[in-house]
Amino acid sequence: MELPLYRQDVKMLFYICETRAMPGYDAPNNKKDERKYAQELCSKVESFNQSNQNCYYGFIINATDEKTQICFAAHGGAIPAETVREFLSLLIDSEAPYSLKEITMKNFIGHAEKASRSGYVEDSSALFSELDIDDFEHSHGRSSFTERVVSKPMSKARLVKRANEILCGETLIPEIERIFAGGATAAKGHPVHYMVQSNDKAVTAEVVELLMNALVHNNRLASKRYVSYKFVSDDYVDSEYRSLCKSTFGGAIAVTCDVRDTGDSEFANRGSDIITDVAELVRKHRNSLLAILCLPGSCERMSELFMENAGAVSFVVIKEQAVSGDDAKSYLRCLARKADVKPNRELYKAVETGKGYLSNDLQTVFEKWFDSHLKTHVYKQYLSLETAESQFAKTKPQGSAFAELDDMIGLLSAKEVIKQALDFYKAQKLFKDIGIDRDRPAMHMVFTGNPGTAKTTAARLFARIMKENNLLSNGDLYEVGRADLVDKYLGGTAPRVKKQFSKAKGSVLFIDEAYSLVDDKDGLYGDEAISTIVQEMENARDEMVVIFAGYPDKMERFLDKNPGLRSRIAFHVRFDDYKTEELCDILELMVRKHKMSLCDNVMEKVMPILDAAVKSRDFGNGRLVRNLFEKAKLRQASRLVRMDVGRVTKSDVATLISDDFEAPQEQKQEVRRIGY
Repeated sequence: MELPLYRQDVKMLFYICETRAMPGYDAPNNKKDERKYAQELCSKVESFNQSNQNCYYGFIINATDEKTQICFAAHGGAIPAETVREFLSLLIDSEAPYSLKEITMKNFIGHAEKASRSGYVEDSSALFSELDIDDFEHSHGRSSFTERVVSKPMSKARLVKRANEILCGETLIPEIERIFAGGATAAKGHPVHYMVQSNDKAVTAEVVELLMNALVHNNRLASKRYVSYKFVSDDYVDSEYRSLCKSTFGGAIAVTCDVRDTGDSEFANRGSDIITDVAELVRKHRNSLLAILCLPGSCERMSELFMENAGAVSFVVIKEQAVSGDDAKSYLRCLARKADVKPNRELYKAVETGKGYLSNDLQTVFEKWFDSHLKTHVYKQYLSLETAESQFAKTKPQGSAFAELDDMIGLLSAKEVIKQALDFYKAQKLFKDIGIDRDRPAMHMVFTGNPGTAKTTAARLFARIMKENNLLSNGDLYEVGRADLVDKYLGGTAPRVKKQFSKAKGSVLFIDEAYSLVDDKDGLYGDEAISTIVQEMENARDEMVVIFAGYPDKMERFLDKNPGLRSRIAFHVRFDDYKTEELCDILELMVRKHKMSLCDNVMEKVMPILDAAVKSRDFGNGRLVRNLFEKAKLRQASRLVRMDVGRVTKSDVATLISDDFEAPQEQKQEVRRIGY
């Protein structure tokens, strides 16, 4: 088969046609006969496809004794009735009644593959290549984009009513009026494109659907098909998206840019690249493809970027409107009327004075009231049962890691922060519909404290806690330092950093002595490391946690060097030095974990040792206790082997006595004297 070459910005439409059964159709007796029959029909229509100079291609999907189904692909606009008649005359007759409706590209691809398996199409892959849609040959089972066809457009009255119901009337209704003011004229281009700003996905989808209905109703689009495509922070505008734009010429594409507008220079990492590229494609194909840009509600920087790069393109901005007071109560009454229930004071009391509500907010208010109303007035027998969210609010953190952390001595600040982090996620699930930030917050942390204060141990347990509570997919701890992140050659640091972040996806990346990256090395490779770390922290904020650790004063100076880094850290956890009593508790905990015990008089000897250590500088905290314990076991071993070996009991082996403990050797510093 040979089709005319694909032309830039040529409209692409897909159809399915149903007509009566072919005259003299005789159902094949078996699969072999059926395929032979299909191939005969295939060769019969091949001449139509080869000779057609108007870029129309047709093939049979199936033929039965009841009906014949045909698919068409059209370049250049809607397929004319005479072309359909010409095709039908090859099979039935040109006067045969038929129905024709537009379908999605995915449906067309699926039909073509089925027809190829049955013998009605010689080679579906070759067909897709000729139509320039081969990028999507195997994508109809994936979810990278979705398609819809507006089959029965709504009336103007219905569109206006729906615009008011989703509280977008202020900006959407004037555009509906403008669309209908032009009348049903043939599509010649797009005077405007659209920018929909909302944090509610359902509202955004509804606005897109209403715009498409209005435009199709008034013949403003050659195609009734529109595509929805979503970009996220780490995506890029690849060949698939560009091919998707070409395959949708004549219709519309709704582009959701789910990239985070951070408000600082780091927004330039990937988000701005996506927006710049999308804006450039909108400008390039502005009269062939209608663009509906779907952005978050607060997106000043993103909007500016689109405007900067879209050239002479005009945008109509559609936004939700917030209502308050009597308007909000009126909206609730409408919801109650739809649900066939009478509102009461309890419903209206949920509306706070002076507060503005979006449609989704009021929908949530109503649903909570309605759920309660069912139990208190309709099905009172269920009044005593708790809601799922109440039960969920009482649940304790899952897994053994949290219990291990809770059993550790001290670490009050670390325990509190980790509990706050878990509570925040719980609050997100419970209250996301009434104001809690719907985006997962960054969980990056700074651990500050002297050596031996259990920073690494807490980080390892935190990783497991996140895994056991479904907040991280892997829950491992990757510990790195300057040597792992900073390369000795120019241009090698960024790839090193990205490699470590890639390894730690789904886990915790623990950067110990983080200030060593930039200490006395400003402007060198360390700065490149920090810049890349900041970018990767933002890109992977949903998938991993980065913990910076080190001495308190040095960590503070380190954070001051990069404001972008400080702004991405959610929690600052201080690990205080242990007190004497806590060190004693740590020793007892170590002894218990080793299934050993202490004699009654051990603490009388140990406490003065630990008390003196606490008063000295850099005493090592938990490491001091571990060293004390390890040396006690060594001294115990020496003591036991000098006893009568035959009389040593299991209790002797499991017990440490006061003589097993000794104060650590102090390193004497040389004192310089002046004179003799």
